[in-house]
Formats: sequence, C-alpha cells, structure tokens
Amino acid sequence: MIDDDPWTTLRTTAGTSTNDGHIGTSRVVYIGGDLWLDGPAGDPVARGLAGNPAAPFDVLLRLLDDHAEAVPAAFRRRADLPPAVVAAAMRHPLARVRGALAANRHIDPALRLRLLDDAERRVFELVREDPDLALPDRAFMPHLNWLVEQFRRDLMPPAELHGEVIEVAVRDRRAVRVVATHPEPLVRVIAVELLGRLDETSRKELRQALLHDDVPEVRAATAHFYAERERVQEPADLPVNGYAYRGLLSNLRLSPALIEHVLAAVDGREGADAMATNPTLPPEVVEALFNHSSADVRRSLAQREDLTGSQLARLAADPDASVRTAVSVHPALTEQEREEIDIDVTTAPRNPWIDLCWHVRGRLLPEPLPPLAESVRLATSVNPLLRQRAAVDPRLPAEVVTALSDDLDPGVRALLAHHHPAAPPELLLRVFLEYEYRRCGRGRLLALPNFPTVALARFADDQDPAVRRLVARDPQADPALVDRLTHDPDTAVRRAMAACPQLPVDRIVDLLDDAELAEPAARNPALPVDVMRERLASSSPSQGKR
Repeated sequence: MIDDDPWTTLRTTAGTSTNDGHIGTSRVVYIGGDLWLDGPAGDPVARGLAGNPAAPFDVLLRLLDDHAEAVPAAFRRRADLPPAVVAAAMRHPLARVRGALAANRHIDPALRLRLLDDAERRVFELVREDPDLALPDRAFMPHLNWLVEQFRRDLMPPAELHGEVIEVAVRDRRAVRVVATHPEPLVRVIAVELLGRLDETSRKELRQALLHDDVPEVRAATAHFYAERERVQEPADLPVNGYAYRGLLSNLRLSPALIEHVLAAVDGREGADAMATNPTLPPEVVEALFNHSSADVRRSLAQREDLTGSQLARLAADPDASVRTAVSVHPALTEQEREEIDIDVTTAPRNPWIDLCWHVRGRLLPEPLPPLAESVRLATSVNPLLRQRAAVDPRLPAEVVTALSDDLDPGVRALLAHHHPAAPPELLLRVFLEYEYRRCGRGRLLALPNFPTVALARFADDQDPAVRRLVARDPQADPALVDRLTHDPDTAVRRAMAACPQLPVDRIVDLLDDAELAEPAARNPALPVDVMRERLASSSPSQGKR
C-alpha cells in the first residue's frame, strides 16, 4: 500500500488560482472538506488501524467507541467497511465520522442519501459533492434556504444573494432545476440566467414555467431577460464585471457604436477577443478582425463555426503558432487539411479534464460526452488535440483503447489512463513514470484497479521519490529491500514502506512506537491482529468516545 499524504496534496493546491486569476470558491470549500476529514486528529496508531484492511470487526467498532476522532480519514476511502460498522458510523454523534461516510463513494448510495438530512451542514454538503450520485431536489434546498434567510435578515444584500445562487448552480448544474422551482420568488427570478446550463428540452420546459410563473415579478424578470438578449446592445450597456462584460460581447447583438467602442479600446484588445466569437457579428467586422494585431483576437476567430474556406486557410497560415493550433481543431477542416497545419500543442488551452485538480473536478459535473461514434472518429484524427477529446470517453471500445495507448502524444496517453476503466496496466505505469501533468492527478493512477503491482521493486533506486514508493506495491519485493527503504531520505517513501506487507513483522511492530511511521505501520495488513487489540486496549480513549 502506498501512503497518499493529503497534506502534501493540500500544500500543492491550497491557495492556487483559477485560470482567470481568481481564487475558486469551490476549490477552497472542497479543500476545507479535506481538512475537516483528513486532519491528523487522534492517536496515530488508531488512525492507521482505521485504514487497515486486516482489522477485524471488533477492532473497528472499538475504534468508533474509543478513538472516533481518528477514523474519518480512513473511513471516507474504505470500500470494505462491514455493514454493522457502517450502521454504527451513520448514527455516531461525531459529525466528522458521519461526514466520512457521506464522502465515501463505496457506501450504498441509499445510505449516503439519508445523510442529506444530517444536522451538520458539512456532512450533507459532502454527499452533494458527488457528481455521479442521483440527488433529490432537497439536496440543494438547505443551502438555498440559508441564503434566503441571510437575505431576509439583512445580512446579505440583493447582489450577494444573486451571486451566491448563481455560484450554487455553476458548481453543479443539477441545482438549476431546484433554483427554477424554489418556493422563494427571489430565487426563481435568478434561474433564467442559468437555463443555458441545461439540455434543450429542460431549458424550454423551465423557460415556459418561469414565463408563466404565479408571481408577476418572476414573469416580468424572465420576459425582460429574454427581451434584453434580443435587444441591440449599446456602449452604455457594457457592465463593469469582467465576466458579464465578456459575456455580453460574445453572445448578444451589438450596435455599430458598441463594436466601434470595443475596437477603439486601449491597444484595440480590450474585449475584442470576446467579440470575435459573437455569432451575430456582421461579416465585414469579422473579416476586419482577421487583420487584428492581437493573436488573442485571431485565436478567438478560430472558434467561429461560420468560417469560410479562405478564412480557415488564413488562420491555418497565421504567423502565431497558437492561432494555427486553435484553428486546427475546427470541424470544417478535412483530416488532410489538418495534417498540413504546423501546430504546437503546448500553446493550446489547458485541458480541463487533466489540468483541474482532481479535488475540484470531483465537485464539478464535466461537460456531457459526445455520441460514442464521434469519439471513435476523433480517436483516429491526425490532430492530437482531437485525439485528446476522444481519450476522455470511458466508452471507447477495446481496439480504440489499444491504439490510443501507444499514441505519440503524452496528453492522449495521460487522459486515456485517467478516464478509461480498461486502460492497460502497462499504460498506467508508463503514464505514471513519464507524467508531465505534475500539478495534480498523478497519484490517482495508483488507485486504479489496473495499475500494475509486479516487478516494481526494480524502481528502488529511482531518483524520483514517487517512483521509489512503487516498491511498496510489489508483492514479491525483498523484505530486506523494503526494510532498507524505511530509512529512505524521503518521508513519503518511508511511510509507504512502513505500510508495505513485505516488511518483516517485527519491524512493523517496532515502528508502532516511531512517532513518524506509527500510523502507516498500524495500517500494514501484515500487523498481527492480537497486536492491534493489545495496542487499543492499552491506549487512552480520545475525546471522540461516545
């Protein structure tokens, strides 16, 4: 077993910013959840025993009774918790214990959904954070109701209520329908701005419901919203907010005066790149933007669906590599035309499927996948960026997976390794060893069932500590080698070896008294059960005792 230190992950992700330079709210909230569940609370031996797959039923119950503060970090990950232990944890008075089950995707969904009614907000929010869980509408009601209450008590101005409701639905599109049908008219008024996140059928259904709402203010606000979207926008309509500013320029009908205003801005760049994607932009303005001095503007033009053959050819020959790369994925191009474009994949925007931290991506619903036939077609494209789009599709048939496993592009291989359940072991190991997306995600490969375990002891002297840790996964590793690595210069390597079943039993027992390695040693499945019971019997109960 390899010890994944959540504190190491935290240090590399906390305080990082989103692509627009702002701290992401969902990122901060989710890291807070990790801190709440994974904090080093309780006795280290008890924390290790809570995660020990060989710990018997009575040991786990004893932990819940006498060392409850030590179990959340392990219980939120374990797939093998006995039903009686789950039942005891579900009714445990310590909220962090219940929160561990709320976050554990291996627990029966029906049981986790019961925790939506938990009195502790952090517990039911952990249930809601699972993007794959079929949530009832009431999953979002407590948070929305709390926002309304804050507003009613004059603790939140209208603009803040508006922004917070938008944030709830932006983080999770499952909340849009709840916002649109909320009993509070102030919330329903906001829903019209969120309908674009839904499929066409749901969007039309809720639009009609809002247009015929029982409350006149909701009907008026909805009608006004759509009227504004049809109205030609003038310079005076430009909002101050950067997102709204760019959203207006890229989506709404613009007057000649507004177009001129944007083009005359400082350096001619402010907003021109957003305007370049506007489908209502007059053809002569679009044509003029092809001569714009900013590569950002020309790169935005590459996103337009209405480009002519000659316009595509101009972008394909652009002096800036990022522009050529952007247009190389345009759906109107043939594969032969794509092949002739000189691209640089490093200039492409970061792929959100691989670049967002897995902590964050786990909280967001990814964009819907295209039809399988489209993914299969993209998998054979000459363009690696299009093959990357195909590689995230977990439905790809075996022959396509085999072909993409040997793809020349490392991004394709990494995305396939992360997203396809049948990614072969040799691919997972190769991606781990050559991993280029160091920001996050590498450690997740180790949790995939296909990640290999054999012949990993050969990496004992690798320069990369993360690679040396692989030795602990090898069931044939020499016990003496594992023992040697418990003295490795890297802390994470030492902890991984302390949890390795190949470590001699007497050494495992000795490490229970090592301040640094007691926890991983207690998690070692080779630790004798009688030693587990003895250590618990001799330890003092924590404040988590019921």
